Amino acid sequence: MAQIHKLDVEYKAKCSAEKLYTMMTRDAPKLPNYAPQTINKCQVLPGDGEVRLGSIFVWDYVLGDKPSCVITKVKITAVDHKNMSLTYTVFEGHLTGDYPSFANMLAIIPTQRNGNNNCLVKWSAQYEKANEDVPEPTYFMKMLEDFTKELDTNLLKKE
Repeated sequence: MAQIHKLDVEYKAKCSAEKLYTMMTRDAPKLPNYAPQTINKCQVLPGDGEVRLGSIFVWDYVLGDKPSCVITKVKITAVDHKNMSLTYTVFEGHLTGDYPSFANMLAIIPTQRNGNNNCLVKWSAQYEKANEDVPEPTYFMKMLEDFTKELDTNLLKKE
């Protein structure tokens, strides 16, 4: 029986939860403008601007010290717009070789700090390794954390 592993990363963002969630859903194709160090392109299918159960994201992004970008295709397998959470399940791309199953969960939780509307961004990954020699995908979680920091910084600049 396959063993499911889990990794988590959190980031305390300074921008509002609503703004961040909108960028990760309806405005996702604009992400390269707000996180150009990480995201080269983000396509959402169907392209009607609505993210829903079954929507497909095609991510073209930079991963660590790799000389070229990688492409990953994910399907939205859970969505809760009210509570600002999404689950992306990888079905094609670089992660599928080492991890036969890989899902990312994103939760954006509104917080109040110093009278400002901030948020806590939680990324979780649940995955199965192809074999015991496959490393934990800490590099991927680091990329998600760096991406979130870059996005938060640039969203604040646009306010």
